[in-house]
Amino acid sequence: MKKFKTFYNIYSIQRRFVATILIIVILAFALLVRVFYLQIIDGKSLQIKAAEEWLRDLPLSSRRGEIYDSSGVSLASTVTTYDVYVRARNVTEPAQLASAISELLQVDYQVAYAKVTNKSLSEILIKMQVEEDLALSLTEYSGVYLSQNVARVYPYSNLFTQVLGYCTIDNIGQAGLELYYDKYLKGVDGKSLTQTNAQGQEIENSLSYYIPSVPGANLYTTLDVQMQAILERELSSAYTEHKAQSVSGIILDAKTGGIKAMSCLPNFDLNNVPRDDLSNLQEMTKNSTVVDVYEPGSTFKLITLVAALNEGLTQEDEQFYCTGRCTVDGEIIKCWKTVGHGSLTLVDAFKNSCNCVFVQLALRLGVDKYYDYLELFGLGEKTGVDIASESSGIIMNKDQVRNVDLARIGFGHAIAVTQLQMASVYAKITTGYDVTPHILSSINSEDEILYQEKYSKKKIDISSETIATVNQMLSNNINSDGDYTFIPGYDVGGKTGTAQKYDENGQIATGKYISSFIGTYPASNPKYIIIVCVNEPSNGVYYGGVVAKPIGERVLKSIFETKSITPTDITQLDNKPSIEMPYVVGMSLADACASLKKLGLDVLLDKEGEVVIEQLPPEGTMLYLGEIVYLITN
Repeated sequence: MKKFKTFYNIYSIQRRFVATILIIVILAFALLVRVFYLQIIDGKSLQIKAAEEWLRDLPLSSRRGEIYDSSGVSLASTVTTYDVYVRARNVTEPAQLASAISELLQVDYQVAYAKVTNKSLSEILIKMQVEEDLALSLTEYSGVYLSQNVARVYPYSNLFTQVLGYCTIDNIGQAGLELYYDKYLKGVDGKSLTQTNAQGQEIENSLSYYIPSVPGANLYTTLDVQMQAILERELSSAYTEHKAQSVSGIILDAKTGGIKAMSCLPNFDLNNVPRDDLSNLQEMTKNSTVVDVYEPGSTFKLITLVAALNEGLTQEDEQFYCTGRCTVDGEIIKCWKTVGHGSLTLVDAFKNSCNCVFVQLALRLGVDKYYDYLELFGLGEKTGVDIASESSGIIMNKDQVRNVDLARIGFGHAIAVTQLQMASVYAKITTGYDVTPHILSSINSEDEILYQEKYSKKKIDISSETIATVNQMLSNNINSDGDYTFIPGYDVGGKTGTAQKYDENGQIATGKYISSFIGTYPASNPKYIIIVCVNEPSNGVYYGGVVAKPIGERVLKSIFETKSITPTDITQLDNKPSIEMPYVVGMSLADACASLKKLGLDVLLDKEGEVVIEQLPPEGTMLYLGEIVYLITN
C-alpha cells in the first residue's frame, strides 16, 4: 500500500510537470502568433497609426489641369494660393494673431481668437485660397502654417459659363467640362508632414517630409474663343432688344462634329460664382442647348423635305395649292398664313414655310417610313456629346401615332428636340455624313498625349442628288433671285422657325413663342452650322425670320470678317439693297400689303387685323427684293 502511494505521487508530479510545460508551449506559441500578426500582417497599419501620433500633415493641393481652345488659348487656368492653418499649442501671441487674421483675411475677430486658442485640435483651418502676399505676412506669428493650394481662374469671365462650368473652393468640378472631365483635370494631392511631440507641438530641429502633388492633365478642345465672343455678343444684344426670357446658340463644325461655340444667356462670371442663390445658380449653369427640349417648328420641315425627295415622292417643280387650312382625321390644321399661299411649287413651299404642303408630304411618307428617317437622323436619341445631362428629345411612340399626329410632326409640331440635335441633323443632311458632336480634342499630360479624339464619319443613306437639291433650296430660302443677298458675296443657306410654347398642363401658352434660325455655310457644301434660339421674345415680334434670322446674319458676317473668309462670288459685293421700306403704319391691312407687294416685298402678319399699328423694319430701311417685312395689326 505504501509503495502504491509513492508511485501515485511520482506519477502526479510528472503529470503536473507535463501540463506546465504544455501550457508554457501554448502561451509561447500564442505569443509568437501575436507577434507575427503585429509585425507581419498588421505591421503597416500600426506603423501608420504610430506615425499619425507624432506626425502632423497639411495637404498640398494638386495643380488642376488647364483647358484650352482649338488655337491653344487658355480658357481655364490655375494660380497658386495658400490655405492658412493654426496650431494653437504653438501660438505665443493669440490676441495679436487673431487681430492680424481678422484684419488681413476679413475673418471675424471673435471667430479668429476662438480658433487660435483652441488647443483641443492639433491644427485648425483659418481660410482657404489666400493670396500669397497676405498668407506670407502671417507667418511672422508662431503657430501659423501654410499649405499650398490652387485657385481656378477663367480669363474670359462669363464667355463660356455653361460650357466650362465651375469648381468648388477645393477645386472639384461642379458643372460643364470641369465636371465631365474632373477625373482627368484634378490630379493627385500631396502632403507636408512635420514631427511633433505627445502634446502636438512641433519638435525643434525635427525632420519634415514632403510628398509632392501630381498635376492634373490638360484639356484641348474644339472651341474657338473668337467665334464664342461673336456669338455671345450678338446673343446678348438680342436678349436685350427682344426682352427675351433666354437666348442661346451653337456653332458646329459640320465636317467633324466639333463644337466651335456654344452659349446660353443669362449667364454669370465664372470668377464670381453666385453661390448664395443655389436655384438661380443651377438654372444659369444649365446648358439649355443640350438639356432643354423645344418644339422646333419650321426648321424641322427640312427633315420632311429630305425624306420625301429621297423616297421620290415629290420633286422641286411639283405644284401644290394651299387654302390656309387642311383637314386630317376630321381635325383642322391651319397654315401659319391663314388666307393661304395659293398655288406654289415645292421650292416656294419650303421658302414660304407652308404648313399644308408639308402635311401632304408627311402623309405620303406614312408613319413607318417617316420614323425610319427620324431614326436615321438620330432623333429621339442623345447625340453623345461630352456634356452632362443631355436630353434625348421627345418623340411619340410610333404605335400611337395617328395621321393627324404625323401631319403635325411633318411641319415641326408634336415633337420636341434639343438645339444640338437640330444642328446635328442639319449637319447630317447637308453633308451626307453622320459625325458625333463633341468638345474634347485631346487630353495631355506634361509630356504625353493621354487621349486623342478620333471622330468617325459614317455615310448616311441619302442620295447625293437629294443633298445637292436640299442645299440649293436652303440657299434659295434666304437669298433673293438665286443671288447671294443674305450676306452679299457669301454662299449662305438657312431656315427659320417659329413655334408656340406649352404650359405645365400641356396647353398652348398664349403669346409665348420660341423663334429660331439655322444657317449653313457654305450652303453648297457646309463647313459650319449655326443655330440661334430666342425664348419668349416679348417686344411684340416673335417670327423667326424677324427675330432670330438677323442674329444669325450678324454672327456669320462677323465670323467672315474675323476669320478673313473671302466671299464666294465677288460680283455680289456691289449688290446693294435697293428697296426703301415705306411707312405703312395707319394704313389698312389691304392697302399696306398691296403697297409692299408692288415693291416686291413679302409680308408676314401677326393676325388678320384691319389696320397696321406697327411695322418691322422701320421706315427708311433698305431691303432686297423678296425680303420679308412684318406687320402688326389691331
